[in-house]
Amino acid sequence: MKKILLLSVIILIGNAVSAKKHKSEKNITTKQLSYDEYIQQYGTDDTSKAIIELYFDKRENCGAGQMSFLPVTAAVAVVVPPLGIGLMTISSPLFVNGVVTMNRYSHKNMVKALNNYHTNKTMSRSIKKKVINLMIAEEEIRNEEMAEKRLASLKTIK
Repeated sequence: MKKILLLSVIILIGNAVSAKKHKSEKNITTKQLSYDEYIQQYGTDDTSKAIIELYFDKRENCGAGQMSFLPVTAAVAVVVPPLGIGLMTISSPLFVNGVVTMNRYSHKNMVKALNNYHTNKTMSRSIKKKVINLMIAEEEIRNEEMAEKRLASLKTIK
């Protein structure tokens, strides 16, 4: 049982490395920019910056976070097979959801959304809803920070 599990983990890691190598060979002509470079190139207004923030947040935090559980549970399965297999059955759908999230919020789709917004001033309903919620949350955070600064300045006056 341990040998089968160990073999499947090795195959998964080998496939991931192979896919990453193939992807890097495929994307030689299209360079993926960093967050700051996207902000400089496409961040003409608050909405564009919010779209960039949304795509980077979803891809790096949600997608990668969900995908990180499967390798951990695979390692647990090697050490403690009954517990590890149970955890792997739970984390496998999370891994698949993480892959789908990373694909949905890829650099390519972000550039498409930004170009669509810049040329037509339109967004899909789901992206528009998420961008509005993100902008509202950022505004609330700014208001809370300003209130804290005011309170701190009032405390220093006494």
